[in-house]
Order: sequence, then structure tokens, then C-alpha cells
Amino acid sequence: MSKILNTEDVMQEHEVKRYFEIWRESVLRSRLTFTAVFLKLVHPTQEFAIRNQMTTFLQLKIRKTDLLFQLADGEHWGIFFLQSSDVEAKAFLKRIFAILKEEKEFKHISLKASITEIRNNSVNFEALITKNKQRLADNELSTWAIVQVEDYREQPNEQVQVSIIEQNPIFRKVLESTLNQLDIPHFTLAVTAYEDGYSFLQSDTYKTGHMHLIVMNDILPRKNGLEILHILRNMPNEKKFIIYMMSERNSEIAALNAYEGGVDEYIVKPFNLRLLEAKIKRTFARFWL
Repeated sequence: MSKILNTEDVMQEHEVKRYFEIWRESVLRSRLTFTAVFLKLVHPTQEFAIRNQMTTFLQLKIRKTDLLFQLADGEHWGIFFLQSSDVEAKAFLKRIFAILKEEKEFKHISLKASITEIRNNSVNFEALITKNKQRLADNELSTWAIVQVEDYREQPNEQVQVSIIEQNPIFRKVLESTLNQLDIPHFTLAVTAYEDGYSFLQSDTYKTGHMHLIVMNDILPRKNGLEILHILRNMPNEKKFIIYMMSERNSEIAALNAYEGGVDEYIVKPFNLRLLEAKIKRTFARFWL
């Protein structure tokens, strides 16, 4: 080892639970994956120097953004890879396994590992550890094997609030029906329609923390679209709003004013509803990339 580290600085199992719970909840808000890796000594030993050697080796190999910890039994280590997929975790394991198998100073150490990519918040810390330890306890699992736990990969749909602000009752109903039937992978739309800007602002739906798609006219009774646009874009969390503005004014000046005010799309009436659907699907596809 070219560098001596203090293995007492490595966190223990009971110390990392609070960090895990914070990261688990952030998976839904940020849609960022994190991955847990667990390693086990194939031939467990109580020799203190052996465990310390393995701990020091792992300390040197992880990134500054990764969290290494030791399980209470002394035979397992865990690593949380933040904003990383199972592909990156597997590449890390293959790299360190190659080093351990080739270096003479590690000839007495052999491992096996498990990988869990976490994309939802349905797992608790104790269940995560138990499930991975069970997989690693399988006697049929060979030395230097890497197994994957797939239980928490499915990402839940994100709730999106949708507000339609349109004074024409027939067209309002058409828009509401169209958006209610719109199928967007990874997102669930909750659609509400309003006849004017005032009723929208009175509803308080725009104050929730959900992503919010707004499809509205530029000209509206009782608070027009441009006034609503100004209010929304001056809110602290204004980035949650995706604003589509509809208008009968087919002019560059009107479109320019709308875009400078902060709309995401400016659509001239009349328009094909399939075009609106395509634009919305493309907008949410970009959020998922």
C-alpha cells in the first residue's frame, strides 16, 4: 500500500442508516439513481489485520462521493455509489477484483459481491442489508462472483399536476379529455380545467411541490395568461412549471413577448391536437433523459 489510512474512520453499519434514508427519498425527487454494493470475505477470518487490510484497500479505491462502511459482523463491507448505476458499480468491482487476484499481498483474500441499484423508495435499510447478505451466503456462489439484487430497480411514476385554463367551454372539455387520455411513460397526469385565470389562482393547485404543466390562453377573463405567466415565473420554485401558451395571434411579436415572459411553447390557434400531444410527450421525454 502506498498510503496508510486510518481504518477507524470508516463508518459502521448503524451510522449510515440516516444517510441511506435521505438518499432513498431523493431518488423520487431528483430521479437520480444510487447503487449499493456489498462485499463478503469468502473465507471469513477474525484476524484483525486481514480485515483492516481489506478496509484500507477499499478506502483507497472508492471516489470521494462514495460512502464505505463496515457491517457489524466484520465479514461484510458496503459501499453506496451516489448518482451511479449498477453498470458503473459492476465495472468498479471487476477492476478491484482484478487487482486483488493479481497482487501477492492480497493472496490470502478472496471475495464475492452483490449489487443493488435503487430507483424507488420502497426499501428500508435493514431489508437492503438482509437481502444482500442472504444472496452472499449462498454456498453455490463461487469466489469472485458478482450477483445482482433486482428488487428495487423499478422507478415509480412521477405525479404531474396539469392545469388547463381556457374560457371556451367546448374547447376546454376537448383539451381536458385529450390530456386525460394521454399516456406518458414514467408520469401520471392529474388534470384540472379552469375557465379563467382568477379561478386557477384561487385553487392553490399551483402551490404544490409537483411538476406542473399549464396549458392556457394568452387572453383570459379575470387575470389573463400573461399575468399568470408573470406570477408563476416569479415564484421561488418556478422551474417546476412547464407552460404552454395558446393564442389566436399569429405574429412574431406576440410569440416573442410570450417566450421572453417565460413560456416553454407558444401554439397558435387553431392547431391539431395531435401536435399538442406530440409536443407534450417530447417535453416529458427530455425530463426523463
